[in-house]
Amino acid sequence: MMQAQALIQVRVDRPLKDDVSQIFESLGIDISTAVRMFLLRCRAEQGIPFSLSVAGLQEHKVRIGIAKGKWVFPEDWETKDKTLDKEIEADFYADPA
Repeated sequence: MMQAQALIQVRVDRPLKDDVSQIFESLGIDISTAVRMFLLRCRAEQGIPFSLSVAGLQEHKVRIGIAKGKWVFPEDWETKDKTLDKEIEADFYADPA
């Protein structure tokens, strides 16, 4: 007997959808199958199946700051001008396309 199905809807930017659609197509799956695989893996691991950390964002801030010719140290993040933080976070969250 088949279990009752539930609908999940997610809004994403068109370029992201197009990019991942091509990736999944090359793997022989569609987006729905990829999402089901993700959810099954979350259940199996009892969490997100990849690393999430604030440290990753902080390390990225340091790398971008240095690349922009500005030294950024963790102890300065709370006391310095937040302009660089805004630039770095915009770069971090920007769509790579």
